[in-house]
Amino acid sequence: MIDTKRFLSLLLALLLLFSAACAAEEDTWICLTCGQDATGDTCAYCGETRDVWTCADCGTRNLSDTCTKCGKEKKVSLAVRASSPYPLTAFPALRVLAASGDAEALFNLGKYYEKGLFVTQDDEQALRCYRDAAEAGYAPAWVYLGRLYDAGVMVKPDAAFALDCYRKASEMGNAQAYWYLGSFYEEGTAVEQNYGMAMDYYQMAADRGDADSWMSLAYMWLQGKGVEADQQKALEYYEKAASLGSSLACDYLGYLYMTGTLVTRDTAKGIEWYEKAAELGNARSMYALGYAYQCGQGVDISMDEALKWYEKAALAGHKNAYLVWKAYRK
Repeated sequence: MIDTKRFLSLLLALLLLFSAACAAEEDTWICLTCGQDATGDTCAYCGETRDVWTCADCGTRNLSDTCTKCGKEKKVSLAVRASSPYPLTAFPALRVLAASGDAEALFNLGKYYEKGLFVTQDDEQALRCYRDAAEAGYAPAWVYLGRLYDAGVMVKPDAAFALDCYRKASEMGNAQAYWYLGSFYEEGTAVEQNYGMAMDYYQMAADRGDADSWMSLAYMWLQGKGVEADQQKALEYYEKAASLGSSLACDYLGYLYMTGTLVTRDTAKGIEWYEKAAELGNARSMYALGYAYQCGQGVDISMDEALKWYEKAALAGHKNAYLVWKAYRK
């Protein structure tokens, strides 16, 4: 004869195990509104309905894969939102695209784990994202990994592995990777120092529009590293870097013309280059402009203009600018 209580207890235990198994197998999805993991048909974190996405163009909420108002495809809209400079907008789309194996999204999601934005800060998860993105063929991920191993950030310093990362990115035609390889050969890091190889890599990067590489080439010509020193060629290359938007090159050219180094002294040109650098956010040039207006170098003396530039330099991070602004303000 069956023991009823025992039978009911066994039945209850089986039901609990079944429920637990079902819960474990319950489908998990990423909410496209808040970016959090969710189960069921509604996000417990923000209350959004499963599969709902908001069109990046017209702001319409949709369930189907095409916007009912403007016709934009869901995947295209997600890519637009993922590239947003606003983390609240980008994060949900990045998580969804990364889950589908999108290399660029994986790389950018790694930044969120590295910085702890909307997720718990997790170096291992960040590195996993970067490595997955790199292995998926995203050259900037190889460059970033190289920088991490070169500097020993989140990992033990490993110049040889950094070099390997840069080489893999260079095989994909990445200009930054060429510049880093050039710097390794110039400095003799993890390789035998070779100025000729350094120049070759800098040139490859420069030919792809990399301003930093024009700066490096200018320095090599100026110092005569691997070539006979040529100040005119160095100046030409600094100007090329400046034309590509290098604030450092604009600032340096400002210094050259203000001091008459390599060129005939021309304070008016120096002020022009400093102003271009300042427009690009260069704090040192902002400070130099403040000093120029304070002392009347290439411009009429104006303490009001000087204080304006000192203030801008201070807000841009120049350490001495705030002290000067504080000392001279009315």
